[in-house]
Amino acid sequence: MNFINRKALDTATDLYKWRYAFERADRLQSAFGSIATEYWGRAATGRHFEARGLLVTGASRVGKTSEIRLMLSEFNEAKEELPSGKVASAVSCILDGKMTWKDLGFRTAEALGYPVRQRRMTQSEIWSRVTFQAKEQGVVAIHFDECQHIFPPKPDQTTRALLDSFKSLMKSTDWPLMLILSGVDELAGHVRQEEQLARLLRPIHFQNIQLPSDMGELNRICFTYCDAAGLDFEDLATKEFLRRLAFACADRWGLVIELLIDTCLRARAEGGDCMEIKHFSTAFADRSGMQADYTPFNVPNYESKFVMSKVLLGVA
Repeated sequence: MNFINRKALDTATDLYKWRYAFERADRLQSAFGSIATEYWGRAATGRHFEARGLLVTGASRVGKTSEIRLMLSEFNEAKEELPSGKVASAVSCILDGKMTWKDLGFRTAEALGYPVRQRRMTQSEIWSRVTFQAKEQGVVAIHFDECQHIFPPKPDQTTRALLDSFKSLMKSTDWPLMLILSGVDELAGHVRQEEQLARLLRPIHFQNIQLPSDMGELNRICFTYCDAAGLDFEDLATKEFLRRLAFACADRWGLVIELLIDTCLRARAEGGDCMEIKHFSTAFADRSGMQADYTPFNVPNYESKFVMSKVLLGVA
């Protein structure tokens, strides 16, 4: 049995490699460029300095992680040379649950390609090695993704210790690091509890889809991906359909793109050259577990039938 649909494979590869250029990517890169320029300038003086960072927030699946990782990938490919002669780089570290600063040290060491085997090491020893490895490798920026997960629901001593420790990384006398903390909106509330850390982080917020003002952008994304797949979107380019698409994806840009790719692949696999409602309904059903004849794309009064925040989880 062949599990790979060879007819759709080339299209899938092209669509997954291609990226839609949002205006937010320009804002993100401009912000990172500003703090990196300051970092280089201060490093050239040979004197101690504090690094700056970014606080990137927005709803889940709005596209924060993909934009940040793409930016850091391009930064690493640029191989910018530091005043010390080292080639600069950045790494990402995803956080998936509440952890101590010591636990975070283990996770960060892994991101640097230097997993710590000695679990009995003290917190200070772990972070000393993290800083040493970052300096040796020329790592000047660390992205901590899904950062809200490490904080307890209610502020306590753990919260204060984590915030102080992030601040210490940026103020390190030996090797200050630019931090990019990303997560859902609640992360900003945690960060604001430490005034000095908040001052060092430049806030960037990724907005959800907001209709009707984003109608044009949403339309362009649909045409762009459909054109890339060789499919005609013209018949669906209506305000009514775009409202349904935004609703079905809980107003998340990232989910819109994921669903668009799935739908394009389904349409191509069926051998058609036009996008149809049935393609979106079936692709949505595959993702959500709903019936293809009962989705936000084909049900009257859909806004009263589904809960937007749960709709792609298959819960009506």
